[in-house]
Parts: sequence; C-alpha cells; structure tokens
Amino acid sequence: MGRQRKAGVIGRFTVAAPLAFFLVSVPSSLLGREETSRPAGRFRAAFGLDSLERKYYQPEFRLSAPLGGPGGNGLFLDLSYLQKINGDMEGPIDFWVRAGWAAPLSAGVEAEASLNHFCRHQTSLFSDYILNLNEIVGRLRLRHGGFRAGFGLGTYLGGTPGYDGLAVFEAAGTGLLFPEISWAAEVKWVNFSEILYEAELAVALSPGAELVLAGLKTYRLPAATHVGVRFGADGGGSRFLDAFDVTAGVYPFYDAYKVMIDGTFRLPLLRRESRRFFIDTAFSSPLLTGSGFWGQFWPDRMMYSVTAEYERPVGRAFASVYGRYIADMPVDKAVRFRAGASTGLAIRNQPDFNRLDGPIRFEARAGFDFKFAYDFGMKIGLNTTGPADLKAGLDVLFEANDARRTVEARVFLDFGRDVSVRPFVGVRRVVPLAGDSASDGTFPRIVAAGISFYTWFD
Repeated sequence: MGRQRKAGVIGRFTVAAPLAFFLVSVPSSLLGREETSRPAGRFRAAFGLDSLERKYYQPEFRLSAPLGGPGGNGLFLDLSYLQKINGDMEGPIDFWVRAGWAAPLSAGVEAEASLNHFCRHQTSLFSDYILNLNEIVGRLRLRHGGFRAGFGLGTYLGGTPGYDGLAVFEAAGTGLLFPEISWAAEVKWVNFSEILYEAELAVALSPGAELVLAGLKTYRLPAATHVGVRFGADGGGSRFLDAFDVTAGVYPFYDAYKVMIDGTFRLPLLRRESRRFFIDTAFSSPLLTGSGFWGQFWPDRMMYSVTAEYERPVGRAFASVYGRYIADMPVDKAVRFRAGASTGLAIRNQPDFNRLDGPIRFEARAGFDFKFAYDFGMKIGLNTTGPADLKAGLDVLFEANDARRTVEARVFLDFGRDVSVRPFVGVRRVVPLAGDSASDGTFPRIVAAGISFYTWFD
C-alpha cells in the first residue's frame, strides 16, 4: 500500500475545522454580543526534556465561540502538536486537531461532543507509514469548585485500520497540598483492550508560568516522562504571554502544496516605558497535496524562528538589537535539518505590527547571518482605522538570507474584539533552507487564501 493511501483523511478535516469556527465567530463579533458571548482565545507552550533523552516542544492553541442562550454553550477548536527531537533534530511529531461543542446540562454538569484528528510524522527521517486516527467522542463532565471529572465513549472514523471503539476517563483539580499545585489526568481505553494515558502535576511560578512533570503513553509509542516549563495566556488572570496568532490557509490552484498552518507567540521578559525585551517564537508548516484537494495530505516540513529583541523608543519609532535563530526540518524524508543564527538592528513604528493601531505600519531588520551571509526582513501594512467593527487592509512581507526567501502579500478584512478574525487572499512563496521546495514560484501556484486569528493579552 502506498504512502498516499495510508495517510488518511487529514486534508478535509484540517481545512474544514478552522473555516467552521470562522462561520461561527462572524455573527458573534459583528453583532456585538455581551462580554461573556464573545469569541475567546487561549495559548500555552511547553518546553523540556523527556526520559528517553529527547527535547520536546508542545504548543496548544484554543479558540472558542459561544453560541449564546442559557448556560453559555458553544463551539471550540483546539490545534496542538507534540514534537520530540534528538540532537540531530530527528524524532516523532504528533498533531492533534480537536473541534466540538460543549453545553451545560445543569449546575455542575456539562456535555461535550468532539471530533479529534490525530496523525504522526517524523522530522528528518524517512517514513512511508503515517499513523492517522479520527476519534469521535461524547463526554459527560462534573465540576465542583476546582475539581472536575468526566467519562466518555467513542468510536473511530476512517483512518488507520484496527481501531474500533474507546472509553475515556478524565479528572483534574487544583490546590493539592498547596494552592500553587494543580493536576490533571486522562486515560483512554482503546479498543477496550489497551490503556493509554496522560497525567501531569504542575506548580505555578507566576500567573501564566508553570513547572510541569508529566507521564505520557500514546498511540504506538513507549511510555515517557516529561519535565519542563509551560507558559500561557487565556485572557483572564493568566497573562504571561503578550499575544499569539494562528493562520490556516489553502493554495487553491496548486497541485503540490495545498494547505499552510502558521503560528506565533510573544513572550515579554522586560516591559518598561523606556525599554522592553521580548522573544517571538513562530512556526510554519506547508502541507503537501497528496492524493488531491479533498484527499490525503501531510506536512512537507516544520520551519521555526526564535527572535529575541531588546528595544527602546527613538522619537516616534522603536529601535532594537535582535538575535535570531531559524530551523528547517523536513518531514518524513531522510533529509538533514538546516539552521542559521543572525544578529542585527531592527526598527518599527508601533510595538506590534499585527495590531491595526495606525493606517500605516512598518517593521524592518537587517543584520549578519553567521552561516548564510546576511539577514534581511521587512513588513509594510496599510489599513483602515477607527471605531468601526469591520476594517480592511493590505500586508506585504519579505525575508531573505543567502539561502532562503519568503515573499507574501495579502488583502484582508478584520473584525472581532477579544479575538481579531482576518480572512485574507493573496500570494505566498517560501524557499526553504533544507532540501528542495515543492513550489516553482509560478503565479497560480502561489495564490493563497485563508483566515488568521489574533489575540492580545495586554
């Protein structure tokens, strides 16, 4: 059986879930509902080591859209992945996309139904088999104070054969011995014969920052223990992060790349009126078409950038010194990763380029790359402003070093309050660092359309 036939139905679900969330978010944002009925976002990112001597990285994006009515029922969309790598950047990467509906049944009792897509890939390693599962699960959950417990039953839809049914047990609580300690556990009884689990103990260091000890046994991998730190922001009291965004889009006229998934979060380490120091972490993954637009497709590579900046205001602008690390890890191919490090100077006319605070936005950087000769980047944005719920704009981005190029231009609409929702159409071309690009750059093959979600916590 060929690789395309084994990949499953990731394509349809990955595209449909963000668009379904968008259709729900539009009425809530434009009609100006009450505070409790607005779309909301949450982000968490964990870093650390596991007991099998690997490093791990686990970002989690959650977007929710209340439907109104009594009790606050609503839809949710979770995007997350867990990547484990050795010293050569090789290892498994597990993707999860969860979409569903939750509603209270009575005081302290709620019901939830969800479709959970899972697939596993390998970075910088050849893999001709892609584990691909679609869980359909219904749950009942009890809540009392800081404690919750739940039970669910489900089945599998399509994907890798050999999976038929599952039961799910979950529990979580806060204030174990000390108020800073929280715990959570979920057990899956797969095919009513195999036990999988995920359990964690977390100690809060400050609002939005935790030390985490976790045990994990997931599909077809040995059990492992994780030790690390986790940062997050949820729009409430937990605000260790400044902002995060996630983008899902498609290449409608291209027969090699079909989908793009991007995400970014900002970690502020110093904030003063006269200066600030922050770290931006971003990932991007173009997905290959596979067997067709509505068929199977999977990631071509995982691309990361981590940028640290020390910034001070200079007149009406903001100037900074930056250090930047980029990495490109091909997926399911025996192609070694490539990475680069650079440093230089940057300037911008507002603290966050993505906020539509003024009609003209710009950001530029230039510096020396220790491996690829130079590093250059520029962003220019034009947009409408004012109190109107609906705005429109144009963003243009260009990045380059001696081996890699990124060019993007998009026209967008913007609406929303707590979550800024931006459907867009434009062009996008990325030349990677490692291996060959699937794109030859001809115009029809770089046309892209999609939707972005932005959330700020300041």
